[in-house]
Amino acid sequence: MRSAPFTIIISGKRYECRVAGNTEAEAADTAERILHQLRQEERVWPAQVNIECEDFEAAKRLAAYFAAITVEPDLD
Repeated sequence: MRSAPFTIIISGKRYECRVAGNTEAEAADTAERILHQLRQEERVWPAQVNIECEDFEAAKRLAAYFAAITVEPDLD
């Protein structure tokens, strides 16, 4: 199996979900959908999101994007 240019790994206490995409947007969109679904489940909370890609600037953009969408809004 050949690796895709972008891989996003979403992991929790008892699971790991790997999302691969040929473009930054493809991987991000799919991972966001999965994160949204996981957050709807009370007992399946995503604990970590890892980004694997060779383009450092793209990795920084993806990290900032996932940091923004995973922040808990009512933690003040």
